[in-house]
Amino acid sequence: MARKRPIPTIFLSENTLSLEECTLLITLYDRHSELTSRRDYNSRPLLDYYTLRRVDSKSASLVHGITLRCKKKVEVHFGTAELFVESFFVACLFTGDSHIPHADNERLENGGWIPNHTPQRDYTGIAYLNEDFTGGALVFPELDVVITPKAGLLVGFPSNHDFVHAVPEVLSGKRYSLPVWFTLNSAKAMQV
Repeated sequence: MARKRPIPTIFLSENTLSLEECTLLITLYDRHSELTSRRDYNSRPLLDYYTLRRVDSKSASLVHGITLRCKKKVEVHFGTAELFVESFFVACLFTGDSHIPHADNERLENGGWIPNHTPQRDYTGIAYLNEDFTGGALVFPELDVVITPKAGLLVGFPSNHDFVHAVPEVLSGKRYSLPVWFTLNSAKAMQV
């Protein structure tokens, strides 16, 4: 009888970001997000590294350093080979915004999972920057897991369909986060 590989666990690391770092990232988003052309599924701006580097190179380097800290924690937890930062954004969901259930490197088509537009993403990390909002939890519906965002919390998980996740509607306030995607393929790493 063939043994099924165990499904990795969801990784939680509190205080991965300091409150000062969280405040800085929120300030950077509020100050520079309208300069980017990148948008999420709610049409909200996504402050990407390249836009930030263009307007504030010192802060861009600092944010990249934070993503490298997150990368190291994800590598250690999952016991992976070296990971590379594929991309990251500072993001904000406003009251009424949500994200439907999805996987970060696959999509469901005709009852089966196939690579999506970002198949190079192997692991996902989401660092939360605030907690002064209601709603907007991170939900893994197939795993029956609900994670309440907390400032400084890093959540890590594989980017495949075993970890379909969603964000129910933000009921009040703004929900800030730093989603980071990691790849095992150095050729797919972001250029810094």
